[in-house]
Amino acid sequence: MPVRDEVGDLPFGDEPYTVKRKFLREEFRVSDSDGNRILDTGRNVSEGMATFPFRDEDDEIAFRVRSKRLFDSAGDYVLLVGEGEEPLLTLSKELNFRRHHWTVAFPDSEEIVEVTSRRGLIGAVNTVSQMLSPLPQTFSIDAPNGEHIGEVAGRLHPRTVYDVRIERTRATSQEVLSAAGVAIAVLESV
Repeated sequence: MPVRDEVGDLPFGDEPYTVKRKFLREEFRVSDSDGNRILDTGRNVSEGMATFPFRDEDDEIAFRVRSKRLFDSAGDYVLLVGEGEEPLLTLSKELNFRRHHWTVAFPDSEEIVEVTSRRGLIGAVNTVSQMLSPLPQTFSIDAPNGEHIGEVAGRLHPRTVYDVRIERTRATSQEVLSAAGVAIAVLESV
């Protein structure tokens, strides 16, 4: 099993990251605070399982996010390091009409953070159709004890754009929390 505070050799640090969807495609670019591309990803569906391989500038897979089941509609995913098959994190989305709620945990079910949308009624419209809700969605990243750790904030932009900011890391590394935030930004954008 990978070390809990390790996600390959990614350049994630203590800065914000931007996830931007490419025009009319399910492909995304992840940039650092200076606008430098650090990762690219796009959906790959094989045998009914959606996988998002996050590739660095050398086209090497840094980490992957994969659905846990065939044709997963509930939102159960695992984050895998590099080419390995041992999950580092589980990402579970709770379907709710008014809010989008994600739980990020280690494979042994130790919860790390909860990522919850802040939009109430507007979130309900977004659940029905993202086209009907022009306002960007913002998610609060909180520790299990309720302490605010960061956010995944949508921007008003012609394409889907999220900024991932981790303000406090608690016991889990900045790399792990940034990878989870970036993965959720991509999953919320498809």
